[in-house]
Amino acid sequence: MSREPSPIETGERSSAKKARVESPNGPLKQEAEDGALVAVDGAAAKAEITVAIDKAFLHCPLCTLPLTPPIFQCGVGHLCCGRCHGQLAGNQCHSCGEDGGVYARCFVMDAFVSSAVVPCPHEAYGCRTEVAYYQLGDHESACPHAPCACSEPGCGFLGSPPMLLAHLAAAPHSWPVDKLRYGEVLRLRVPECEPRRLLVAEEDDGRVFLLAVGEAGSLPRAVPVTVACVRARAAAGPRYTCKVWANGSVAPATGKVERVLMEAEVPSCSGGVDDVVAAGEEAMFLGVPRKMLRGDPKQIHLRVRVDKVSG
Repeated sequence: MSREPSPIETGERSSAKKARVESPNGPLKQEAEDGALVAVDGAAAKAEITVAIDKAFLHCPLCTLPLTPPIFQCGVGHLCCGRCHGQLAGNQCHSCGEDGGVYARCFVMDAFVSSAVVPCPHEAYGCRTEVAYYQLGDHESACPHAPCACSEPGCGFLGSPPMLLAHLAAAPHSWPVDKLRYGEVLRLRVPECEPRRLLVAEEDDGRVFLLAVGEAGSLPRAVPVTVACVRARAAAGPRYTCKVWANGSVAPATGKVERVLMEAEVPSCSGGVDDVVAAGEEAMFLGVPRKMLRGDPKQIHLRVRVDKVSG
């Protein structure tokens, strides 16, 4: 007689964040209001447990990467992941040899590795996500809470971009902070003597951008202006573009306002513009001729527009 496969046979994952098991000793018991212990149907009540195992058991013995469903097992119990299974000739077990058995799909292991969840390594920096162990690498590489370092000399602070924002805005660093909205022009008057300021998106993602003046190289007749996204990894999260331009005085010959403009993809940095170069990216910058600086102290009249293009 045919029957419906159970969730553990089909590899279906529970919506729970941690592996749940029934009591091995029959019905579960819970304390009633009067202090008495009453039996609870094990099918209706589940209990979460935390266990410690050698993580080697969660890795494929062939490629040594985390076991990822679909997982295969021979009759003796040797495992391999789906990636390696697709490269084996004749479906023969890699450990048993020519006289050994063949692999078959192991739904129990599929369910087990899908339920083996761990906290994000950046939990201390604000990430509260729990993910399946085999998905940890993908999550960690894209985690928006990956820590960034303070670029001020002698400061050893390390924290997520929001933490770094609060740190840099407070004393003793006291970096200026301006808010921007994606797709809208932000008008700024930036003193040449003020090398860095932070731009914070008002949208839900609260992304932090660094506006740096005079840090993209030494230009004798111009002041370089750079915009970078503060995050630990360039691949973590959405992509952005920026349009930055500066207005000067009215040119006597033409009667028009002099203007220089740059449009580019926003690079990433982990606290300072120099990190962009260290990460293998070339930071585009706007070179503002010094004759376009106005006022006392000398200021750059900037317009900045940041657009979110993906994510």
